[in-house]
Amino acid sequence: MEEIEADRSFNNHVSDALRILLPGASSFEIGRRLGWYVAAQLTKPKPVVETGVDHGLGACVLCAALLRNAAEGSPGQYLGLDIRPEAGQLLTPPYSHVGQIVYGDSLTSLAALEGPIDLFINDSDHSIEYEAKEYEAIKDRISPRAIILGDNSHCSPALAEFSERNQRRFFFFKEEPARHWYPGAGIGFSL
Repeated sequence: MEEIEADRSFNNHVSDALRILLPGASSFEIGRRLGWYVAAQLTKPKPVVETGVDHGLGACVLCAALLRNAAEGSPGQYLGLDIRPEAGQLLTPPYSHVGQIVYGDSLTSLAALEGPIDLFINDSDHSIEYEAKEYEAIKDRISPRAIILGDNSHCSPALAEFSERNQRRFFFFKEEPARHWYPGAGIGFSL
């Protein structure tokens, strides 16, 4: 965990870009995306797919892990899916060397993937129904060792229910921000 938090290049990249994108933003926290980084660093996934890119902070976190993995002899690629053409402004070099964004509806984009996916992160439309549809869309496209992360699992049972139906183990890790007004969310892990 200290790896990404102490990564000067990553922190400067995001800070500099956020000052341009969000004037007045003085700092940022990667929050539960720290769990995404750990999952990507420990499992060395080849293909990583994230739905819902927004500004691209999660994309940069995942690509930072992939760059480190490549330096350790385990290269991988990131694919972000977002319906908004302005999404992903933070995904620039060096992070874009291992990642790209496809714009369009995530269900349509997921249907076009050939798989297998080693790490999947759902962070798009946060309705329970849409989240469940994304999990069904990737069900036959995930590798046997795939990890699925649900960024909405603190208020949605979709990943837990998908895991139970598909004989996968489900774990939930609650985010507990220190000295912050937000009570925290959490990450669901399906293995």
